[in-house]
Amino acid sequence: MDTKKLGAALLTGVLAASMLAGCGSDKKDAANDTKKPLRVATNATFVPFEFKDNDQSTEYKGFEMDLIRAVAKEMGRDVEFNNIAFSGIIPIIQQGDMDIAATGMTVTKERAQKVAFAAPFYESKLVILTPKNSGVHSVADLQGKQIAVQIGTTGAKYAEEQGYTIKQFDNNSEAIMELQVGGSPAAILDKPVADYFLTQDGKDKFDVINIPDTKPEYLAFAINKDNKELLKQVNDAMAKLKESGEFQKIYKKWFNTDMPNLPTSSEEVLK
Repeated sequence: MDTKKLGAALLTGVLAASMLAGCGSDKKDAANDTKKPLRVATNATFVPFEFKDNDQSTEYKGFEMDLIRAVAKEMGRDVEFNNIAFSGIIPIIQQGDMDIAATGMTVTKERAQKVAFAAPFYESKLVILTPKNSGVHSVADLQGKQIAVQIGTTGAKYAEEQGYTIKQFDNNSEAIMELQVGGSPAAILDKPVADYFLTQDGKDKFDVINIPDTKPEYLAFAINKDNKELLKQVNDAMAKLKESGEFQKIYKKWFNTDMPNLPTSSEEVLK
């Protein structure tokens, strides 16, 4: 073998060894990821899905918090919660700084262009929350009034599409506080948030009014679009929780009713 051929053979061997080593490293990294805590981005102001008793509390409560813990346990991983503004959730998932968003996020076609959604875990609708003496009795009464909404939500989008005058807040708690202090006569929120408020501070003081021209909405965990393996693991874990009855147990704990039949994938919702 001449010198040139010998050099070429050695170079080929080195490149092949490097590629094999790289593949081994990638597999090792993937295996290591499954042992790391699941980094969960949330905005803990969405009662009864995710919330804290107060700003000093380190305990995350709610239906979605219990569900993501159960999903992580099924995957053999711990969870690491990170509480950030709702408007920053999708960007941080896109950047890969967090693994998954558990923040009461509604599945929409617009959001699905930026993140991937796991199988839906809740069916919701938009409603109007208003004090009993506000004079608001239907959607028609919202025209010409200032409506409180949370930034970046489907409620805010609906209000903008209807041409309402809106006042935006970082979270639902602030929007509800706006009603309590008389700053706005009504807010557009997700039904479970409004219903839960009526069982607490809003009991006998506020009304929830249905918005007839809105369709059901589905909430789901959001994941980076490139992380298809994590999406599969989360969907598999949720399917197992449904089979075991654990999903139903968590659902009934927070909503005192049986879990309804939900779409098995977010693709069904987005059709």
